[in-house]
This record gives sequence, C-alpha cells and structure tokens, in this order.
Amino acid sequence: MNNVVVNFNVDGTKWEAAHIEELAYQRNLHVLHQMRQHGIEIKDEAEILDDDDIDFLTKDKIWQVSIENRLAHSGKEIQEYYQGSFARSDEMWKELGFSQDKPMKVSHCDMHVEGVSLEQFMGIMQQMQQDEKVGLAAHPEHFQGMWEGNNITGIEPFGMYGTPTLVHVAVVKEDQLSASILADKDDSYPFSMVGLAKLTDDMADVNIPYHQFKPLENGFDAKLAVYWPENTVDEIVEGHSLHLATEFYEGLKMIANQ
Repeated sequence: MNNVVVNFNVDGTKWEAAHIEELAYQRNLHVLHQMRQHGIEIKDEAEILDDDDIDFLTKDKIWQVSIENRLAHSGKEIQEYYQGSFARSDEMWKELGFSQDKPMKVSHCDMHVEGVSLEQFMGIMQQMQQDEKVGLAAHPEHFQGMWEGNNITGIEPFGMYGTPTLVHVAVVKEDQLSASILADKDDSYPFSMVGLAKLTDDMADVNIPYHQFKPLENGFDAKLAVYWPENTVDEIVEGHSLHLATEFYEGLKMIANQ
C-alpha cells in the first residue's frame, strides 16, 4: 500500500490501516472458532487445528487459513452447518420489520483514496462478486455465495454481530429508494450502488446498502451507507460501518498488490 493513501471516517471517528488490520485479525480468529463450534473441521493444509492451534496463528497466517477453510465449503454446505444460526437471525430480522417508509438507523463510512482510480476500485468490487476467493479475502466473515440470475444469495453476520444471516441481495436503482433515503443523496457524487437484502424466504427485508462515489484526479471519495430497521441494535449498526471499512480496505490492498 506504499503508493496508496486511504482515509476512513467511521461514524465520525478516523480509522487507520493498523486499526483495521487488527480488527480483521480478531474477526479471523472469531470465524475459525465459530466454524469449529458448528462442526466444521479447520485445517492448515493436512494438519487439523484445535482451538489452541487457531489462537497461535499469526496475522499473516490466519488470513491464509481462514480463506482456505471458507473456500473449502460451498454456500449450500454452510447452510447445512449453520441451520440453527440462520433460524435465529431470520427470527430477529422478521421481528425488526424493515421498511423504507419507517424510521431507520444508518451505518456510515466515508472513504478518501489517492493512488487508485474509481474504475480500478469498481473492478475489484466486481471481482469480489465473481471470484469466490477474492470475496472471501475481502472480509473474514464472508462465506461463499450462490448466484441465481442477477441476484446473489450471501452469507455473513451483519455488523460482525450475532450469527450469520442468509440473504438474497438484489441490485436496485435509485428511483426505488424512499424520499427519506434519497434525502442523503449528494449530487456532487455522480455514481452510486444500491442494493436490497432480504431473507431467502422473501418474508422480510433486512437492509439497503446505498454507496455514493465521486472520482478525483488521483483517486476517489466514497460515502458508504447501509440502512437498517429502527430497532436494530447499535452493535450491528456501528459494527457494520467497520465491516465496510474492512471490506473496502482489503479490496484496495488487493489492487495495490496487483
């Protein structure tokens, strides 16, 4: 990242690269322990790891072990292992009852980048969706997705809180957003990405990500946001701001390494 400058403002607090890398280390530890808890054997090549072995993995090594073990299990396999966890998260989202027409909470993460163009960044985001290994390398708590036409079924614990949620994520247009969300539109940011996440039984919407981008002469600015039900716990709202910072920081690292 020597030739790339990146600044994150997460809900009004500046997060440096070292902070994000430490957070990623802790979440890699968490996800490997959680996978074991759900009956998944954790391996480092041919060696089977117990909980103590996992805790002795270094920051560099744990990324390798984490990616390889998540890559070893398809989204359908994770569905089987995590059935009880998905049932619990489904119940939570149905009770919260997301609607664009109701009051909402918002995760915010602002990003300023120099040394990487917006076109390059959009390219790595596309790779995250199309190449499973790239998607898994973007965040420790991403699991393999399942494509159905233009929609993806994704697995992750929103906000790095609780148990993973199984969701359909559809790409939608700005004109499908409510006036309360569009009130946050910044006309100086000409590009945007909008999604809608809903439970796979289509019984409840979960959130709406709305990311705005502005190209600069030597980089770009981004306003990243996710809208949640009003009674979503603050741990999810605040935690997902950091999830966004981690995911996009790791994406920028991939571009720099290429």
